[in-house]
This record gives sequence, structure tokens and C-alpha cells, in this order.
Amino acid sequence: MKNRKTYIPITLAELTNVTQSFSTSLEQIEYLAVTILGLQKKLKQNKTNENDDNELILEMIKFAENEIKNLGGRPVKWIKYPLVTNVHDYNELKGRLKDDGKLLEWVKWLLSNIEHHVRKSSSFLERTFNDRVLRQLTLDSKDKGEEYQKFVKRWGDAQNLEGDFEDYLERQLKVLSLVAPSNTPRNNFIDNSGKKSIGKTSPITFFIDEQIKEGEEVWKEAWIKLYNLADIKNTKKENLALHNLGEKNFYLRREMKQTSKNIDHAIEYQEDGALTFKTVSRQDFGSMFRRAMKISRTQSDSPK
Repeated sequence: MKNRKTYIPITLAELTNVTQSFSTSLEQIEYLAVTILGLQKKLKQNKTNENDDNELILEMIKFAENEIKNLGGRPVKWIKYPLVTNVHDYNELKGRLKDDGKLLEWVKWLLSNIEHHVRKSSSFLERTFNDRVLRQLTLDSKDKGEEYQKFVKRWGDAQNLEGDFEDYLERQLKVLSLVAPSNTPRNNFIDNSGKKSIGKTSPITFFIDEQIKEGEEVWKEAWIKLYNLADIKNTKKENLALHNLGEKNFYLRREMKQTSKNIDHAIEYQEDGALTFKTVSRQDFGSMFRRAMKISRTQSDSPK
């Protein structure tokens, strides 16, 4: 298990050194606030036997409180997004986050804060939310006056994530990355000029359309994004991830295709309900993207 920066220091010098090891002021504030809670608990325990450490503990608490003030004070809210640790709780909340237009960012936040550790005794891979989230969870729970037993369960769950939860989030990220922004009305891909968006005939042209809207101008970069979303070659149909873009649900799979020049990387796609896969080579994708860019620029330059 890694050495977590969550333990309670025993000297003022140690408290100062550990605090300064964090790269941002917010992380320093979080650590100092958690340390204050730990020191207050220790002080309460010591009162029963008048421990000699009490004077030092009070000095460290005072130092931590002053440092928090100097760093800008405690934030009103510690955790940016709801912390969930299983698929059921995720599905319970995703509708509300989707309505707020924050679903994609929430999934990214959850995934970015998951860490992997290998248990030495058994080589078992452990998945846990990182130290910072655990500190934020502790402080958020304390500020809200959460029932202790409920907090303990949530804290424990955050340190013992099931592999299928992370896998589920990865699949959600793939799908959400292709979905149009939540503030874009579904079924209505019309820009402010009143002209229709670029291609609407296939998931690939939908994807190109969205990339151009987001400011992408290099077709090779857009291709990499699409290729990374696709399942690996020869993945069976029943194991493919279902993607969504606009009103189109479809499957993506990597492939190779013979072009006029040579064998090229390609993408196979099949719209949900269709009988066959269609193939677009990397070369074809580049041509489609450049043509879409030309149309987009022509529309932008035309009189409004």
C-alpha cells in the first residue's frame, strides 16, 4: 500500500513539511483541515489522562488554522461532483447530472480520481479513489453533519471499488464523448445561421460534424479520436459497445481496408438495427473531413 499523506503528524515541523509537499493551496487547505480533525480527536482522548502532548497539539491546531486563513480559507463545498462507488448509485444520479449538462464532466472526474494498487501478498489489483478525494469526503461529511456510520461505509467503499464499476465508467465515457452537447436540442442539428449542419447520413459524418463544431481543424487528430473509441478488430458483435450520436445508435470496430494505394487502417460501423457493417478507411475519413471543412467555411463566410 502506498504511503498516504493522510496520517496525523507528531511535530510542528513535520506538519509544516507535509503541508508544503502539496502543489496547490487547495490541497494544502484540505490536508490541514483533515489534520485539525485528527488532532482535535487526539486532544479529546488525552483529556482523560492529562497527557503532556496536549500543549503541542494545541499549538499545531492553532498553526493549521492560521495557515488555512493565509491560504484563502475553507471552501464552501469540498467535493465538486457526487461521489459514487458502484453502478447502481451512478445510474440513480446520472439523470440529474445529464439535465444539468454535467454528465460527461462527472464521468471524467470519477475516472481521473481512481487509482490502482497491487497488493503485494496476492498480486491482486485494488482500485480506490485517491487520497485527495478521501480527504474531501471526510471534510464534506463533517461539514454536513453526516451520520458517522454512513460516512464510514462511504469512506470504505471509496477504497474498495469493483473492477466492473471502472469498466462501466469507461464505456460511459466512450458513449458520452460522441453525444452532442446537452444544450444542443436533439433532432435539431441547425446552426445559428439557419443552415443545416454538415453530413447527417451516417454516424461518421455526424462525428465529423461535431468535431468541426468543437473547433477541430486537423483531420488526423479527429481520426485518432474516432479510432480510439472503436473496439478492437474481430470483437464479436455481442461484445461491442453501443455508441450514440444525435439520434443514431451504432457499433464501431477497428479494421484494415485495401485502398487504391495500399492497405490502410479503417473503421467498421453498423447502425443499430442494420444488417451489415460499413467500412471507412483512414484515407476516406480524411477526404470526408476536408470536404466537410470546406463546406463549413463556405457557410461561415456567406452573408448572414
